[in-house]
Amino acid sequence: MATISDHFEALGIERQLDLSPETLRTHYDGRCQEAHPDAGGTAKGFDAVTEAYKSLTSPARRLRHWLELSGITVVEDGSLPPAVEERFDPINELLRAASEIAERHREARSTLVRSVAEAEGIALQPRIAEARGELENAIAEIVSGFKRFDQSEPCEIREEAMEVVRSLSFLERWEAQLRAAWAKAGCW
Repeated sequence: MATISDHFEALGIERQLDLSPETLRTHYDGRCQEAHPDAGGTAKGFDAVTEAYKSLTSPARRLRHWLELSGITVVEDGSLPPAVEERFDPINELLRAASEIAERHREARSTLVRSVAEAEGIALQPRIAEARGELENAIAEIVSGFKRFDQSEPCEIREEAMEVVRSLSFLERWEAQLRAAWAKAGCW
């Protein structure tokens, strides 16, 4: 079995879940200065710091990594966790609408059709922005529970933590998809 790199260690951070973006960025910047090949580091070391930062900035990936460092394998079966199930249909509808508008714009043969599609995309942007805000709030609410996880042994909260990983994975993925859809909806 391959050894797991400790991303917390790579950034010089205590192994904990409750980390602010500012703390992560500060440690990342400091480690980059040390690990960069131009500063006497190695490309491999610099890549390890970059991968650690990328992993730990995602709450889902941070929690997954924390569990895996404790020997707990997180398996995602692709099914929607009950905690996020009710969000699926509204998010899917927005993504479908944005995709259809982008397709109409792409296939437009006239300026009029293109302009109508652009207006529809711009009109869809506030709904997408609102949905993104709701997802960001849901993620923040879940992440606020990381303080409690930090005070527990991973084996004690294994099942709950695995469900949180699944929920966060969906929420983060949907937020990224909505961010891309928002950009497409107003900028062709």
